[in-house]
Amino acid sequence: MAIMRSVLPENLISLARVSPAPLYVVGGAVRDFAAGLSPLKRDWDICAPCSVSDMSRAAADCGFGISFSNAATGSLKLKRGDTVCEFTSFRTDVYGGKGHAPSAVKFTADIAADARRRDFTCNAVYYDICGGQFADPLGGLRDIAAGRLVPCAPADRLFAEDALRVLRLARFCGELGFDADDDCFAAAASAADGLRFLSPATVWREVCGIVRADEKYNMAGGAARALSVMQKTGALAAVFPSLAALGGEALSRAVRAASAAPPGLRVAALLFALGPEGIEEQLARYPAGAAFAADCALLAKLASFGGEGGELRAFLQSNADRAEDLVALRRAAVGDEKAEEWSAVLERMRAEGVPMSLSQLAVRGDELIAAGVPAAMTGKTLRFLLSACALKASLNRRGELIRLALKFCRGK
Repeated sequence: MAIMRSVLPENLISLARVSPAPLYVVGGAVRDFAAGLSPLKRDWDICAPCSVSDMSRAAADCGFGISFSNAATGSLKLKRGDTVCEFTSFRTDVYGGKGHAPSAVKFTADIAADARRRDFTCNAVYYDICGGQFADPLGGLRDIAAGRLVPCAPADRLFAEDALRVLRLARFCGELGFDADDDCFAAAASAADGLRFLSPATVWREVCGIVRADEKYNMAGGAARALSVMQKTGALAAVFPSLAALGGEALSRAVRAASAAPPGLRVAALLFALGPEGIEEQLARYPAGAAFAADCALLAKLASFGGEGGELRAFLQSNADRAEDLVALRRAAVGDEKAEEWSAVLERMRAEGVPMSLSQLAVRGDELIAAGVPAAMTGKTLRFLLSACALKASLNRRGELIRLALKFCRGK
């Protein structure tokens, strides 16, 4: 593993050379390298037994810009070219409230003390950039090799200090394919209610990572594992209390639905049982965005459509841009035969050549006007023609459409 230096950005190596103390990479980048994982983008977390002011001077001398600095927490955000990294001084943390951030910190030169403030041992392995050596004060390399999530401190204290770690446990189980023991899960469950005291933005950021946990490392089944841990620990009920109010079986169905849905539909599938209004109400608790919440609600409403025959064909045509999503959401969240019926009808319409948008009609608005259709009625007439073609694709011929258009206008 000494070749880890080969994946480090040259800018980071340059910073290590001028650092006032040995500079270490720590956290996800080291863990991923040791586990043989290659994310599309590596997060560079660095640390050293030195102050923010000393590191700031070294970083500036090395050409790094500083976008954030907090001497009280020993934190810096640095950037040079494409290299972005977050620096923290070696420290220990004290928690006294119900939030995510520590209430006090104490700086130290002891790497083992710094390691014990972290969440899991797999994230407490350090790589000395200039020395080319790993420092592993808590046995994290062993746990990475075994695929285990082991708390850096007694589990009950670890999760009680910061409830966000419950969601991180779920996300890491999904993203990495790691597991934890029963004591760890039990301690997480005891602390899950504390999630309601955290900032909505912090919780939502983790939830977004959880529903897409299979994507970071292309880990099959990652989202299903992460969501299952959310349910097992009670985090799902804490994050979405309206879903929990439907009962335990509803939570299980929600997890199964989200696990079966494509990544972009997982939130809609997870909250499907709440209905459109319930979905928007739950997402309003978080900075998901009004447009995203409205889209999830609309998809849930449309996926509950019950029409058949000609109504179904017209429905699929009018929602052609989302038809595949609606089939996938219905299949994942409802699981009835209608999803397969919708899929078959959609394929049949495409094979028949049914126009699925106005641009696919064999006649244009100006041609209708030239044929005698009043200009004020052009839009309504085009929509009528499109819906007529949903039932009979062979109507989509210029002459036939003009005939139908004139007849439609005379009827009006």
